[in-house]
Amino acid sequence: MPALNAAVSALNALNKNDITEIKSFSKPPPLVQMTMEAVCILNGQKADWDSAKKMLGDSNFMKNLVEFDKDNIPDSVIKKLKKYTENPDFVPETVGKQSNAAKSLCMWCRAMDVYHEVAKVVEPKKAKLKEAEATLAAANAQLKEKQDALAAVIANVESLQEQLATAQAEQKALNDEADITKKRLERAGKLTSALADEGVRWQDTADGLGTQIGLLVGDVFVSAACIAYYGAFTGPYRSTLVSDWLGRCSAANIPISDNPSLRSTLASPVEVREWNIWGLPTDDVSVDNGILVTRGKRWPLMIDPQGQANTWVKNMEAKAGLRVIKLTDGQYLRTLENCIRIGNPVLVEDIGETLDPALEPVLLKQTFQSGGRTLIRLGDTDVDYDPNFKFYATTKLSNPHYLPEICIKVTIINFTVTMKGLEDQLLGDVVRKERPDLEEQKDRLVVSISNDKRQLNDLEDKILKLLKESEGNILDDEVLINTLNNSKLTSGMIQGRVKEAEETEKSINEAREFYRPAANRGSILYFVIADLALIGPMYQYSLTFFNKMFNKCIDDSEKHDDVATRLGILSEYVTNFMFNNVQRGLFEEHKLLFAFLMCTAIKRAEGAIKADVWNFLLRGAVGGYQAKDANPSSEWLSAEAWDNFACLDDTVAGFEGISESLKANNSEWKEFFLLEEPQDAELPCGWEDGFPTPFHKLLVIKLMREEKLVFAMAKYVAATMGNKFTEPAPWRLEDVYPDTNCRTPVIFILSTGADPTAMLQRFAQKMGWAPGERLHMISLGQGQGRIAEMMVQQAAQKGDWVCLQNCHLAKSWMLDMEAMVEELSKETSNAHEDFRLWLTSMPAPVSNPDQILLPTLRYWDKCRAVFYC
Repeated sequence: MPALNAAVSALNALNKNDITEIKSFSKPPPLVQMTMEAVCILNGQKADWDSAKKMLGDSNFMKNLVEFDKDNIPDSVIKKLKKYTENPDFVPETVGKQSNAAKSLCMWCRAMDVYHEVAKVVEPKKAKLKEAEATLAAANAQLKEKQDALAAVIANVESLQEQLATAQAEQKALNDEADITKKRLERAGKLTSALADEGVRWQDTADGLGTQIGLLVGDVFVSAACIAYYGAFTGPYRSTLVSDWLGRCSAANIPISDNPSLRSTLASPVEVREWNIWGLPTDDVSVDNGILVTRGKRWPLMIDPQGQANTWVKNMEAKAGLRVIKLTDGQYLRTLENCIRIGNPVLVEDIGETLDPALEPVLLKQTFQSGGRTLIRLGDTDVDYDPNFKFYATTKLSNPHYLPEICIKVTIINFTVTMKGLEDQLLGDVVRKERPDLEEQKDRLVVSISNDKRQLNDLEDKILKLLKESEGNILDDEVLINTLNNSKLTSGMIQGRVKEAEETEKSINEAREFYRPAANRGSILYFVIADLALIGPMYQYSLTFFNKMFNKCIDDSEKHDDVATRLGILSEYVTNFMFNNVQRGLFEEHKLLFAFLMCTAIKRAEGAIKADVWNFLLRGAVGGYQAKDANPSSEWLSAEAWDNFACLDDTVAGFEGISESLKANNSEWKEFFLLEEPQDAELPCGWEDGFPTPFHKLLVIKLMREEKLVFAMAKYVAATMGNKFTEPAPWRLEDVYPDTNCRTPVIFILSTGADPTAMLQRFAQKMGWAPGERLHMISLGQGQGRIAEMMVQQAAQKGDWVCLQNCHLAKSWMLDMEAMVEELSKETSNAHEDFRLWLTSMPAPVSNPDQILLPTLRYWDKCRAVFYC
């Protein structure tokens, strides 16, 4: 094929001039002649020059050569052609030497020869190829038919598979939907069951909130007023103040609850119960005080003469790292600075009537921002202010006078113990000693109920939170449903436990109530003793000291199996013991007054002395009362007394008709009036037996012969409680000593000219503490404080006795003395059990409170007071 292609290319290269050149030969060269003859043979012409010229003259000569039927050359022609092609000179190179056009024709002739030779071999193969191709085409046709059939089957299968997949997907979707519906149904059941009780509670809460919203304005208004204004007042005055506010609100048509309170508006029962566990009394005044401390915007300054606020704050803030300081501490500002920086609460004890100006930024919360930090200036230092910092302050002054500039910086809160609060505390002491099992069970129940109610409240809040945060269909939130169900199960168990505990607590409280008369008697006596401070500054007894004496009475009094009999014995023993211990520290002129106050307080609590009778004894006729009738006994009865008798007749039960009796029986009443000892005689006209109680006679004695009232009071006390209350036995050191201990100093309150030194020395010698050896005495004065302190420290270790004389002269050393006594009074003190501290002092002068009274008040209430005369 390459030769054929070369020949065809050569032919195509020939032009008309090349053909004319060959034709122009009259006698062509031999090789040209040979070439043309070969061409003639292939074209079936005669092999001569004439035929060649004739053929060359054909205009289609070149076209005929190019389109020559090379596949059908007869063998005879090839045979004739052989004699040329086999001629060695008949090659293109040689022929080309004679004629270039002849060369191309030579190449063509030889190519035809070669092609024919090759065709002999290729033709059978081509035939076989054609046959094979035909067979292949048939097979391919059959294959295509089968493939088409297979494709149709595959397409059908794929269609069926698609239908199957669609059917399976629909089935799966239906199954999934059925499963989801089933689970939703189950979850709906769980949800309905879990929230059934919650629905009731929510409905009740919603109804309650709906009512409260309408009254919210008035309730919040009164609560805000309470926080702002009434903290410094006592319980009764607070009630009067709130009642007045309620009346004003009603008059102004302000919607308000019938009986609003801070507890219902600003506190939760769980929180209040926790406060009670931490030591806050359970009475309403104390709970209100707790709310004022925790809700007020200003830091609290608590009037706390009995130390109850101190105890409560210390227990409440113990976990927060409370630091306790005093303004007399040298480094108290450094401690305060550290607490502000790290966020620890601070309790400042024993505040006086003035405050250190350095505390003003803290009290006013004068914080400022600098560089993204919250700072407060304390002294000359800017301190980082932690928002967790809290500040509490307490004073032991029972009736302090704070200037307005202090009142506007703090929230003043009166924590003075109340009758109800103290009664509950003493009830706990009585039951703890009489029925320790009952009190321990109650203590456990109080803690358990508090924890359970707090957990129950947290669970209820958690349920509401989960419901609020739920997205989409709530029935699809399996975690939420399970959490709600588990929470409900836990809540149910806790509710059951709380209900059972509350029923148990109720039965325990009912059992504890049997012991309340003794606690009531103790509470009455404490307030009588506390009122003695109104007579003189030295007559002060701390609640801690009273509690110790009360518990001693419970331990020492006679036991009895019958509860009522036992309580009667205990009440009588407490009354006698308290009177004997307290009257020793009173001036003689005040002992009868104390006995009378104790007697009347007990009778008033029992209801034997009515309020109107008591108030008339104290105040007489108030408001300028004037009798309607003229005084029938003006010669011996004063006009003021007649007006008072008329007021008694009109206003006090039991005295009805007494003014008429005075007019009708003037002579009998005059005879009674002129008696030397009218208190010992019977009232005229049967009035002695006509009065509901013997106490009524005192009012008559007061109006007729007021100078005899003291004797009448003594007679009334003796008749009511016994002669031992009007004629107390003189005390001896032998009687005092058993009540002393190494932690409780004994104070001799001196009167002019009295000196107990010799008596103490004789007693010490008798007890084996020889003066000068084991009894050490020092008279205080300038420069003696340090010596006295070292003497006390050494004696406390060895078990000796120390007598510090004339404490009233050591004004500057009182604070150090206070700290020393306070350290000795702690249970952790390492003082020897035989150690005793004896003190002598003149009564603190009221005219100079800043230098002596205030420091000593904080100190005297830690001591056992004894009056020496």
